[in-house]
Amino acid sequence: MRRLAQVGDFCPNSSCSNHDQCAEEGSLGIIIKHGKTRSGRQRFRCKVCGSSFTETKGTLFYRKRSPEETILDALSQIAEGSRISSVSRTKGVKTDTILSWVRE
Repeated sequence: MRRLAQVGDFCPNSSCSNHDQCAEEGSLGIIIKHGKTRSGRQRFRCKVCGSSFTETKGTLFYRKRSPEETILDALSQIAEGSRISSVSRTKGVKTDTILSWVRE
């Protein structure tokens, strides 16, 4: 049975020989856990090239300081027609920050 790729199944480094090649189920892990960031996000390391990355690499949440729930809630309110200024006020986030989320 096929499954979707999960974080840690392949290396996101484009110069790695393991780049975009999903690990076979039951194979030895080429991607291993490599501690956590200060904010508590899981960090991974590729055994082939040695590069490290977080679980949010390649997502909207990569390098964001705000919690994922706050970002998703703010974006859904804007999609429903709320003004950025009102979302900013209710979430306690600067309007420039919300604008950067919308632009991504």
